[in-house]
Amino acid sequence: MTKDEFAARVGACEKNLYLSALSVTRNAQDAEDAVADAVCTAWERIGDLRDPDRFDGWLLQIALNEAKHIRRKSRVYADIDELKDSFGEDMDTGGMEFFDIISRFKTDDEGRRILSLRFFYDYTIAETARILKKPENTVKAKYYRLLEKLREQYGKEGKL
Repeated sequence: MTKDEFAARVGACEKNLYLSALSVTRNAQDAEDAVADAVCTAWERIGDLRDPDRFDGWLLQIALNEAKHIRRKSRVYADIDELKDSFGEDMDTGGMEFFDIISRFKTDDEGRRILSLRFFYDYTIAETARILKKPENTVKAKYYRLLEKLREQYGKEGKL
């Protein structure tokens, strides 16, 4: 992969990487740092990527690992209004509102990856399973359990 191809692929998924990292760090600056660190790490380890079709999932995994590392050091949460300011006025904030729900939702790392790939990246369940290297039925079952938990937790409050 050339430098230009790498930059184009990163640019295409940068917002989603940020929202995914934000769901872990719960802090805008920490999420930006996690994405920047992930991009640097990915560039240094681009030779480790076996399948270029899995670049997004590979980079997402690196970003989530960086975000977890940063989160261990910092426990500050930025509210949704601060996030809207960082994106500008003309941006659709639906993703950030969903991020707010996901960041407060109690789930494991795999669950967070499934929801990130499904909602931020708009991958199908089959594509998500392929990226995570899990059986499709396993991902599908976990995805629907997560949706049910989300409905139980936030549906009652009228947020979903």
